[in-house]
Amino acid sequence: MPQVVSVVQLRLIGMWVMCLYGTLSWLKATNHSDISLKRGGFAGWAMALPLRVCQFNVLAPSLRICAPLDTIPWQQRHAAICDELLRLDPDVICLQEFDFAPSTKGFAELYQARLGSAYEFHLKKRTRGKPEGLAMLLRKCAFEDIAVQALELEPRFCDRVAQVATMRHRTSGLQLFVANTHLTVAHASNNHDIPFARPLQMEQVMNAILGAQSDSLVFLCADMNCDHLETEDPISKGLAPQYTAADVSQPVAMAFQEGLVSALHSVLSGARPVSHTS
Repeated sequence: MPQVVSVVQLRLIGMWVMCLYGTLSWLKATNHSDISLKRGGFAGWAMALPLRVCQFNVLAPSLRICAPLDTIPWQQRHAAICDELLRLDPDVICLQEFDFAPSTKGFAELYQARLGSAYEFHLKKRTRGKPEGLAMLLRKCAFEDIAVQALELEPRFCDRVAQVATMRHRTSGLQLFVANTHLTVAHASNNHDIPFARPLQMEQVMNAILGAQSDSLVFLCADMNCDHLETEDPISKGLAPQYTAADVSQPVAMAFQEGLVSALHSVLSGARPVSHTS
């Protein structure tokens, strides 16, 4: 099984990406649903590994955008995101809520125009006509032997997807495994999202990770929606059982049980309770 490598040594970044885009975006970037988890080995040489991994939920314009971001034209906001990604200069970029909707014509083209010369794009739209999905961008000069697989996760009625990629890092010769996903929101108003759908989605992602080669550095980049617990008690409406924060954070617990380490907590220990991590 891969060993643990220090996030700081790997210069793993991501939770600072959103700091330029308003309070809500910063909270979304720094909640523990928007950080990377990693597992890997070779701690002895990690200090010299020039590798940056960045992950970010870009908030698809075709979905509900909360204030104050709803007042900013999506072209302006996403051009600023591209600017920040270029400034951060990561080798691997994993994005959630990458927009495919006809109503946001030119969205993918904007990212391609700004980032396409440096990065190889791999896209996966959610199923059954959902308007957004995932994007994995790999620096063209950084990797070889690249293979990216798209997964359509069960249960199918959630229309959730994942990307898993293997590649060899040219500078070090090391094998990398990167997973990118966005789990179903933890709706407390039904009896399936929290106890069934979300753990099942995470189980499939973890099975893919556990199948990685033993000498691989493994990164999980995910918006797990584990900070979300509706405050209104659904029992009062007779809709569903009440759930706890521990129920909501089960996908995170599953990752920790397999030895993955929270990037955010490695840098900012004790920043938030585990119930809000991913």
